[in-house]
Amino acid sequence: MTISFHGASREVTGANILLEASGKKIILDCGLFQGYKLAEERNYSPFAYTPGTIDAVVVCHAHLDHVGRLPKLVRDGFSGKIFSTAPTKELTYLVLADNEKLTREEAKRDNHPPLYKKKEIEEVMNLFTTISYNEKIEITQGISLVLKNAGHILGSAIAEIEAEGKKIAYTSDLGNTPSELLDPPEFIEKADFVICESTYGGRVHENRNERQQKLAKILNTIITGKGVLMIPSFAIERTQELLHDIDHFCQIENCQKPSFFLDSPLAEKVTQVFKKYPQYLNKEIQREFKNNNFFGLERVKITSAKEESQAIFEKPNPKVIIAGSGMLNGGRILHHLINYLGSPANILLIVGYQSKSTLGRRLLNGEKEVKIFGQKVQVRSQIVAIGSYSAHADSPQIINWLKNITGLKNVFIVHGESDQQLNLARQINLELHLPSQIPQQGEKFEL
Repeated sequence: MTISFHGASREVTGANILLEASGKKIILDCGLFQGYKLAEERNYSPFAYTPGTIDAVVVCHAHLDHVGRLPKLVRDGFSGKIFSTAPTKELTYLVLADNEKLTREEAKRDNHPPLYKKKEIEEVMNLFTTISYNEKIEITQGISLVLKNAGHILGSAIAEIEAEGKKIAYTSDLGNTPSELLDPPEFIEKADFVICESTYGGRVHENRNERQQKLAKILNTIITGKGVLMIPSFAIERTQELLHDIDHFCQIENCQKPSFFLDSPLAEKVTQVFKKYPQYLNKEIQREFKNNNFFGLERVKITSAKEESQAIFEKPNPKVIIAGSGMLNGGRILHHLINYLGSPANILLIVGYQSKSTLGRRLLNGEKEVKIFGQKVQVRSQIVAIGSYSAHADSPQIINWLKNITGLKNVFIVHGESDQQLNLARQINLELHLPSQIPQQGEKFEL
């Protein structure tokens, strides 16, 4: 049995792992590289393996950095089955369709073919086989799969794979706990090897009460100062958690202001998937479903059309605008930044991970002038971050999850920047007395 790493190796995006066992080849996730100048070039580059020789793909959740190259994989020859949970399948379609529009526009601007087309998305969807949590199946001869709840986003999964008498657990992305919406990640009882994410492998999130207090303070500041709160948010999970917390704030404060805008057609569609699969949410949220009080959507103006988005500028302050993209590398949020970053009365609230070199990371690092759509924009607004909105486990949560696994021989650390990976490796050695590896791109290991 061998594993080789072809993405999210000493970086956060582009998740892609090749497992070879029992004469078969399995891919774990097939994500897009994001957030830096060479990312587009890497996305267009040939795979390090021959897609036509791959027997099956396991998709653990529907974020773009885990599913974004599936259409390219199919176009380049893959025709096997893709395994995931039912919500992951539906969310994958929405994410790929949304990204297809963006890549088509980029391709036209830069005068090259698009990464993939709509027909390739349809071909991807036809290959999906959905399974439930804790359902054990043979995905190809000699290789079995169990998906367990990862607590990261709706339908996200930890993959347990058994072959040749060995068990590998792949976290994909492990959820941050406690979550407003999801149950905590399930523990794995036994595994020989773990492939573990490390996005926040060197950090500790603030607790949920602090998060709600910080959000309340920010909302009150906007209301008092008649400002604008801009929240760039990932369409899956982060937006729904924000809507839930904002609704909680408004119930306590009995607030009539500010006006709330959900300016993300993708987030609107994703929220409908949440409504379709309430059984994947925690019991408290399921009770809210029964009371028809889901995310407080009656308070929010959903701006689907482009004209509705543009009309937000004419609405009086105070107002709150939730819009994609989460890393500020595209989407409607950029137009709002142009309109509002220049005022000290406004606040930009960062609630998710920002990859190196993205506009979000540069603003967090304190840049006072940025260029958006070729236009210089002065940064006078407050830039604030709330780390506990992250859907990723922090260092103590990862260590606690690993502690519960018996028989563990080695941990492969992926999906993190170098400092986070090194910190997690040290903690694994100190607290668990286990060896760990931080694979390089393309590195292969015999298990």
